[in-house]
Amino acid sequence: MGRKRWTPERQRTLKEADWIVGWLRTNGPATTRQLVQAMQTEGLEVRAHVMNKALRRSPFIVHCGHQEVEGSSLSLWDFDRKVGEEE
Repeated sequence: MGRKRWTPERQRTLKEADWIVGWLRTNGPATTRQLVQAMQTEGLEVRAHVMNKALRRSPFIVHCGHQEVEGSSLSLWDFDRKVGEEE
């Protein structure tokens, strides 16, 4: 018998990535640090591959620049509000 396509770990990763996209839709734009703080407040484990899936691979999230915070340059992310609009 082959491997199950949607293992519990893959389901968890997808659920957490969807949470990040939804949070940015409501609260964005936000820095990576703000996003990590929101995840910790929600009780979600901060995992790099989940952040990558949500921020870099999602068609709904855009990188909209950098913001200086305490001497560090942090990426700024937002929900792409143009998705779904017809040109």
